[in-house]
Amino acid sequence: MTQLRALLSDGLRPGVYRWHSKLTADEVRRTATDAGWSLVHLDTTGVHDKAGFLDVCATAFDLPRWFGRNWDALADSLGDRSTGEPEIVLWDGWRELLDHDHDTVDVALQIFTEDANESGQLRVLLREADDVPDLVTEVPVL
Repeated sequence: MTQLRALLSDGLRPGVYRWHSKLTADEVRRTATDAGWSLVHLDTTGVHDKAGFLDVCATAFDLPRWFGRNWDALADSLGDRSTGEPEIVLWDGWRELLDHDHDTVDVALQIFTEDANESGQLRVLLREADDVPDLVTEVPVL
């Protein structure tokens, strides 16, 4: 049983976590699916600003066409798509985005945390980077 499979079987609580893994996104998806969870792969590699981040979110979360591409719209859209069923968000590329736009990552983490706490649906996994920037030092590690 992989570490992820064990975490999911143990009932990983909603929230935002730092997670070290060399599993590919496809391997994470298979593990999550086999455990009865859904997965959103949020890959912001090469994204350097809020507009690019929100574009990636629109696609990754399959947000409606009318998604307004602003923070309020993201928060509302995540809440609207909530089914209460457990869902993993694997966020790759957050560290690169942080290097270019600290505020975007900061606000995104706040929105994800609020949604996780309110809906009980999201478990956001920030794939660990080589360093631990100040912004995420208090994010729990799995």
